[in-house]
Amino acid sequence: MRFTPPPILLALMTLAGGADGAEWRGLLDVRAVDAGANRGFLDGGMGKTRYDAQSPRLSVGQAVLQGDMDEADSISASVVLSAEQQHRGRAVGVREAWLAWSPLPAGAWKTRVKAGFFFPPTSVETDYDSVGWLPKHTVSSAAINSWIGEELRTNGIEWSARRLGRYVDAPYDVGLLAAVFNGNDPTGTLLAWRGWSISDRIGGRNDALLLPNLPSYAPDGPIPAQSRTIHPFREIDGRLGYYYGANLGLGRTLELSSLRYDNLADATAIKDNQWGWRTRFTHLSAVWRPRGEWELAAQAMAGDTMMGRNLVALDFRSWFLLASHPLGPGTATLRYDRFSTREHDHLPTDPNNERGYAVALAYDAPLADRVSLMTEALLVRSDRGARLQLGEAPVQTERSLTLSLRFNW
Repeated sequence: MRFTPPPILLALMTLAGGADGAEWRGLLDVRAVDAGANRGFLDGGMGKTRYDAQSPRLSVGQAVLQGDMDEADSISASVVLSAEQQHRGRAVGVREAWLAWSPLPAGAWKTRVKAGFFFPPTSVETDYDSVGWLPKHTVSSAAINSWIGEELRTNGIEWSARRLGRYVDAPYDVGLLAAVFNGNDPTGTLLAWRGWSISDRIGGRNDALLLPNLPSYAPDGPIPAQSRTIHPFREIDGRLGYYYGANLGLGRTLELSSLRYDNLADATAIKDNQWGWRTRFTHLSAVWRPRGEWELAAQAMAGDTMMGRNLVALDFRSWFLLASHPLGPGTATLRYDRFSTREHDHLPTDPNNERGYAVALAYDAPLADRVSLMTEALLVRSDRGARLQLGEAPVQTERSLTLSLRFNW
C-alpha cells in the first residue's frame, strides 16, 4: 500500500525554520489503523470512530506546528496550526491563536487575561503544555473532549485568577475564571444529527463538517434552509455567549474544576444555510494522583440544545473514568465512557435519541529521544434510531486497533 504524506507538511516545516522570535514545537503522528466500522462520521455516516472499514490503513493522524512567543515579562502569544489527510475545506487549520497578559502578582493572587481563539479549560485528558490539545495517554479522546475538539472553541476574552496557597499558608490553590465570546452559534448541531463520537479529530478555525444525509433537512424535508455542511465556529446572530467556572487544587494530588457554559444563541436565526443553536451545559472534572504513580481522572457533562422554536431540542449527557499507571518502559491506560442524547421536540420524523458506551485500552512507550509509539484498542457500542433512515442497523458495535508513531520536536 502506498503512503503519500500531505504536501502541507513541507510548508509547515518551512514556516518553522524561517520564523524568528518564537519557540516552535511540532508533532507528526503517523499511524496504522485496522477498523471494522460502517461509514464514519467524516464521510457523512453515523459511525462513532474516526476510522471505518474503508479508511486507509496508513495515514497521518496529526501534523501540528505550534509557535509560542514571550513579548515581555507579562505578555505571551501562541498559534497552533495543523494539517491532516481527512479534512474538508482548508488543508491547514488554525486550532488556536491567542494573546495573553499575565501581570506579575503583587500577592497571593495570580491573574491572566487571554484573548483570541482557544479551547476552554475543560479537558483532564489533555496536557495543556504539550502540542496540539491532544490526549496524553490514549490515541482517541473521550466523547466529551471529542465533541469539544470539533465543535466548541472560545473566540473571545477569558479572565482567570488563582490564589496560590503557599503565599497564605494554605495547603490548596483556588481559582476563578470567566469568559465572553462570539461564534459557536452552531454548537449542538453535531450532537443532534450525528451524535457523540470517540475520536482525536480536532477542527480548525474555518473547519467544515459533513452531516449525515438525513431526510429531516433534505430540500423537501421539514427543516428548511439547513445545509449538510456546517461550520461550527461561525457567528450567526451577533450575540455574545459566556462561561464561568472555579477550580481547586491540592498540590498535584487532587484537582477539581467546574464550568458553566451558555452560548446564548438565537435559536431562530439563520445565516448561510445554518441555524443558530441555543446550547448550554455544566461540566465537572477531577484528577486524583494517589500514591503508587496512579493517575485517576474523570469528567462529566450535562446540558441541552435547541434550534428553532423547539423544532429540534434534546438533552445530552456524557461521563468517563480513566486510570493510568506506569508499566514497564511506558504507561498503560484504561478509559470507560458513557454517552446519551434524549430528544424532547415536536418533530417525530427526526429521531435524535442515542445511548452508548466505549472502552479504550492504550499503551504509550518511548522508542527514542522525542519518538514514541502508542497503541490503542477501542470498542464503541451505540444505539441510535436515526440510522434506520440511512438503511443501517440502529445498534452497532465498532472496533479499531491503532498504532500511532509520534515524532516530537
